[in-house]
Amino acid sequence: MQLGNQIIIKSPYAKTFFVLTLFVIVFSLFSPLTLEWSFARASSVNVWWPESGKHMQGLQPFKAMVEGISTDQYEMYWQVDGGVRNHMDNNSKDYPHKEAAVDLNGWSWHGSGPYHVNFIAEQNGQTIAENSVDIYVDNGEPSVEVKSSVEPIKVETTIAEAKQPEVKVAVAPAKVTLQKSDISSSLYVSANSPAAKQAAEWRASRPNDAASMDVLAQTPSAQWLGSWSGDVEQTVAKVMNDAQGKTPVFIAYNIPGRDCGGYSAGGVASRDAYLQWIVSLTKGIGSNNAIVVLEPDALAGITCLDAQGQADRMLMLNTAMKTLKSNPGTKVYLDAGHAGWIDATTMATRLTQAGIAAADGFALNVSNFDSIDVENAFGGDLSNKLGGAHYIVDTSRNGNGSSGEWCNPSGRAIGKSPTFSTGNASIDAYLWLKTPGESDGNCNGGPNAGTWWPDYALSLVNNSH
Repeated sequence: MQLGNQIIIKSPYAKTFFVLTLFVIVFSLFSPLTLEWSFARASSVNVWWPESGKHMQGLQPFKAMVEGISTDQYEMYWQVDGGVRNHMDNNSKDYPHKEAAVDLNGWSWHGSGPYHVNFIAEQNGQTIAENSVDIYVDNGEPSVEVKSSVEPIKVETTIAEAKQPEVKVAVAPAKVTLQKSDISSSLYVSANSPAAKQAAEWRASRPNDAASMDVLAQTPSAQWLGSWSGDVEQTVAKVMNDAQGKTPVFIAYNIPGRDCGGYSAGGVASRDAYLQWIVSLTKGIGSNNAIVVLEPDALAGITCLDAQGQADRMLMLNTAMKTLKSNPGTKVYLDAGHAGWIDATTMATRLTQAGIAAADGFALNVSNFDSIDVENAFGGDLSNKLGGAHYIVDTSRNGNGSSGEWCNPSGRAIGKSPTFSTGNASIDAYLWLKTPGESDGNCNGGPNAGTWWPDYALSLVNNSH
């Protein structure tokens, strides 16, 4: 019986029943299943950006959150028109939320839209909340202007009508086409390469080794550009002058946060500095023919950056490609890592977000050792996911395939000589992109990354026999 505010229970069985009942009530209130059920009923997705009905273009930060739940307690995904779900990362700027950098430049598969963007929150694999917005993508012929203290280059680009890929990715990319006749079949060979200098040094004392160095010296290989290039406009202009109408291959390797602090760490300090540098590189090429491979490892290693850093990198790659493509004779390939690094579906999404539609294709195996067969299997899969994008493969050191090591492995050999005759319509060229004989880093007895290592260079040639 109850007296006032006190509960008096005389029966021992009644006491036991009361305690058990109280325990069940308390447990049910705080059990994970009840908490999840209460979240699912009480929660809603608050989409900060984009706002429904907005007309947008370019790189956009998609931002959303679930009210009343810590961002660490659920996962958030965005999808467009019911397609693939794309993960959103935690972001604490302004207020804890979920965020993803999304490039809208390739969204043209049904005109300006509307595109139905759905935001899905999941907890323990179960959907707890959703919200959708409709947006319009006004790509048209956007002008990309590089903001810097240097007079910028204004780039006019037209996004081609999109082609639906065989396997859906986050954004349906534009069709990439390339006429091989647009590229000169005569590649530039530097007379001042490290191999040429080594051959000259050994000519009298080590004639057989000098002959091995001649193999490298007489084969066209790429010119790597970074902080060591000094005034990059003047450096590139000199190469173009020396080329005398032949086509040089350049590797642009100067993006902030390069190599995620690894052996090849470096790059310029800021986004603006990088875009200035790209403008200078573009001016150095001018109206001449050139091939540019854009930023090895930048996409494959992007997860070492936080959400804002990833968004900045995507913007830099987008702008860099369009700036370089303002020169009609420049072919640009965006680095896509290699077969053993990032899976094709993930890399297709990253390439799309980085603006592959503005490029001539992607590059594989840069500075790696995978065989042609391995890279072509991966490249074919990636090409299909990108609606038929073309690609190039680095064959400078893949003559014996890969041993599983990437940093100065022993037993490797130079690979197939550079050629545009690949026997595959999707493969534009096999090129020597890594300079054979330059170290990968302080490993396996090697000097600093990028430093000429004559003994290793000699072994690459001798192992190819």
